[in-house]
Amino acid sequence: MSRAISKVVSGLMVGAFVAVSLLVLTSVPASSHFVPIPCDFITSGGFVFTDAGKHGNFGAHGGCKNGAFWGHVNYLDHGSAPPYHVDSTQITGYLIDPAFPNARDICGFARTNQGETVRFRVRLVDNGEPGRDDKFGIRLSNGYVVTTRLLEGGNVQLHLPNPSTTAPFPPPDEYTMCGGLEHPGDP
Repeated sequence: MSRAISKVVSGLMVGAFVAVSLLVLTSVPASSHFVPIPCDFITSGGFVFTDAGKHGNFGAHGGCKNGAFWGHVNYLDHGSAPPYHVDSTQITGYLIDPAFPNARDICGFARTNQGETVRFRVRLVDNGEPGRDDKFGIRLSNGYVVTTRLLEGGNVQLHLPNPSTTAPFPPPDEYTMCGGLEHPGDP
């Protein structure tokens, strides 16, 4: 290859790299939620008062495990008779909010005791031990929401990564993981 052609090819490759890099950098908003790298995991259990002032119990855990998302969410709102029950069937995402480094969102599909299949997004916040100022919130695709609020009892525990907490590669985007559901409110 002649020197002139080599310079043109090199210039095109650099130009293509810069164009792709700019596209990647400008196509993801700075406030986007994303899979933490290295991935970790979170566990929790406790109760909150719902937006309607009723008692809501939850148990939730999630993260990455061996290249996939892992976890389970169980939530019970005692504000109706019978209590409204949400039980996850699939975990489709685990995200960090860069504005709140102690917060993690778990997304997926769930069944309710009203015969619904819904998408959910749970926000868990670990603000210290033992359960001091920890928070929980949930949003469902049917419109149900408990905005992120302080626990009345219980604990949220964010755990450090370990060799088994590997994330899917490449990780899906926020819309794919959570089906377009917004988080239930900032901590």
